[in-house]
Amino acid sequence: MPRIVTPAEFRAQPWKNGGGVTHEIVRWPDVERYDIRISLADDRVAGPFSRFPGYRRWSCLAGAAPIVLDVAGAVHALTAPGDHLEVDGDVAIACTLPAGPTRLFNILIRHGVDARIGLGPSVEPVRFVFALGELPWLPAGHAAVFESPEPVALSRDAIFLR
Repeated sequence: MPRIVTPAEFRAQPWKNGGGVTHEIVRWPDVERYDIRISLADDRVAGPFSRFPGYRRWSCLAGAAPIVLDVAGAVHALTAPGDHLEVDGDVAIACTLPAGPTRLFNILIRHGVDARIGLGPSVEPVRFVFALGELPWLPAGHAAVFESPEPVALSRDAIFLR
């Protein structure tokens, strides 16, 4: 049985670069030097992203408005919820917001930690699920944390960690 994490339980944290706030959903272990950190960021202004040396970063569009990411000179447009990008955490990233503020779902995984990210549909054991859209058992914008991995049927509206 998963523990459901509601948006009211997300922990607000200032961005490392001072440009905004991230809403941390979960981290393992729950200490400063974590192995995995999962969060949701409200991107309200264009500018640089924080760097996370020693981590791999997955950023997934979770808002309705698109975001354009300049990743070390290569431009990537995330235009539909679920569009994502995977990069080293130490790579320079800057964003523009062509249609205004949006949200990014982010996962940071320390180099050497065995964890895989997926975007539904899927039926497999998972440790974590975030609902981009309504799921039969999980409201949009909510997360589910499993103490031990459990097989769960997921639609395309879910991001998961195995």
